[in-house]
Amino acid sequence: MKRRRGDHLLLFKLVIGFFILLVAWMTWHNASRFFSPGEESEALHAVEQFYKYEQVGDFGSAWELFHPLMQQRFNKPDYIQRRAHIMLQDFGVKTFEFHTGKPELLTDWKMSQETDAIAEVYQIDVTQIFHSPYGNFEIVQSCFAAYESGEWRLLWSYQNDLIETAAH
Repeated sequence: MKRRRGDHLLLFKLVIGFFILLVAWMTWHNASRFFSPGEESEALHAVEQFYKYEQVGDFGSAWELFHPLMQQRFNKPDYIQRRAHIMLQDFGVKTFEFHTGKPELLTDWKMSQETDAIAEVYQIDVTQIFHSPYGNFEIVQSCFAAYESGEWRLLWSYQNDLIETAAH
């Protein structure tokens, strides 16, 4: 059987078409990663959302953004009551401003001596600015965001060595 010149041309066109589709797919795939927010910005967004809820006194929605380890530490009704009491009664403020720092990736981080290590978390320093009857003041706290069950969740540190270091 003799092959015709047209058969080679058709094969050549199919190979070229395949490579064009492959390059287009790779470009689109990499571009979608490039244009979608990365883990760092998603972790930052979760921390910012937590403090936005707290700013408006929605402590229940803020609690929902806690990592399961934090939810074990505070049951929801107690957290809402205590947080509202601290903000509204003890501090004498209705709201606050806040600023977040740049996320920093940490590996094998532990919330406390009693908890297991979390493979990767982002540490994000948060500065809360309060204007109260007792003057203006700031609280700076390191917050930690970990990816859990498909969402970024907030944690606070309860490591004793940080407290001991500050006391000396």
